[in-house]
Amino acid sequence: MGKVIGIAGSARKKGNSTTLMRTILKGVVQAGKDTKEVYLNGLVFKGCQGCERCTSNGKCILNDDLTPILDELKKAEGWVLASPIYYDSITGQMKTFFDRCRTFTKDPKTQKLKHQLKGKRKGIVIVTYADTPRKDYYHEAEKLANYLGWMGDFGKVEIISEGKLGPRDAAGNRPDLLARAEKLGKDLFI
Repeated sequence: MGKVIGIAGSARKKGNSTTLMRTILKGVVQAGKDTKEVYLNGLVFKGCQGCERCTSNGKCILNDDLTPILDELKKAEGWVLASPIYYDSITGQMKTFFDRCRTFTKDPKTQKLKHQLKGKRKGIVIVTYADTPRKDYYHEAEKLANYLGWMGDFGKVEIISEGKLGPRDAAGNRPDLLARAEKLGKDLFI
């Protein structure tokens, strides 16, 4: 392991959630780890087909732009997931990504829920939105953190749920928030 992969669920490469993801990864680099940024919106991939074949062979049968990313995530030491909140939830891109991660949740032999990612990992979930701070939006991040536990031993997953980020560049104009994000990346992966 050693690599930390950031998964951006926003269509905007310079949006608020992506800015925070990049800033966290900057801190991860300071901790001496390799990083990779993945922009889901730039990939061509399908959602889970519900075919159940992944549960029989341990790997999703679809072969598209997400396939090599899923292979890399199996080996990654950490995942940093970032999504804006649209219509009271994560983006469609992030939801479709999580559906494809189903292959990490079931034992191919017994078909029972059992995490398939081997080794300890760390995770950070970021959600951003324009509204005032809301518990239900924090809950969206908590759900993603919980899903990670279905896939492997992520220990405690850190959450950044940040409101009052209306314009697409609002996070970049908040030095306090950027400093907090960078420190989180460094401290978690040191």
